[in-house]
Amino acid sequence: MTAETTLSEYELQRLEKIKRNEQRLAELGLDKAKQNLKRSASKTPTRKKKKLTAAASADSPPQRSSRRLKRQPVLYEPLMDDDIIRKIDSSGSKKKQIARTSTSKFRCEIPMDLKSSPLSEKEKELITKKMEEDFLGKFEDYLTEVDEISEQNRRNVMRQVKKLHMGEGITYESKAYGWPDGCYFMKGKEIGPTDDIIHLMEIAQTCEDDWGQDHGNGWLLRHPLKKLYMFQQYHLR
Repeated sequence: MTAETTLSEYELQRLEKIKRNEQRLAELGLDKAKQNLKRSASKTPTRKKKKLTAAASADSPPQRSSRRLKRQPVLYEPLMDDDIIRKIDSSGSKKKQIARTSTSKFRCEIPMDLKSSPLSEKEKELITKKMEEDFLGKFEDYLTEVDEISEQNRRNVMRQVKKLHMGEGITYESKAYGWPDGCYFMKGKEIGPTDDIIHLMEIAQTCEDDWGQDHGNGWLLRHPLKKLYMFQQYHLR
């Protein structure tokens, strides 16, 4: 059995047509041109493509890829000024404090129309007796059990009030907004719960007006003194 007998009628007609076309090309002298065209087409494309690829990789910048699309964490960490960090911390703590307002067992309004509100000798004796020579311990208990605030805010208030009670004073340490060297609020004077806190708040505001405003949302002086005043009033009532 020959190969031609195994082909279908369609395939036999196709082969016959190819033979006729080749014969026609030979008569016109185009058969050699066709062969040369096939050789040139098969030799050059891959080489050119490789050269172009190599050139592109050498000249073009590295491709950028998205870590978000790859579901990887972004490795960018902005540098922030110390006061910006303080603002972020305090704003977060403020939200927590607002959420926990209902847990406070004591509230009092700070009189805005007064410049001073000194205690009487009897009031001073009462508070001194209640402190039992442990003012800082009593004050921390108050922030924990009575006027509850967040852990971060409690640490901030305790740190500032401790400086005042030890007579160290408070200065504003900030690269951008800090007070001039040697400028302290109440340095050399030991502050306690029997002092005139309203008057101290007035002095604190004067320090900020003269040396620079607190950009930390009040955690430099205003909030610690406010908590100290509320602590004082709590024990008087």
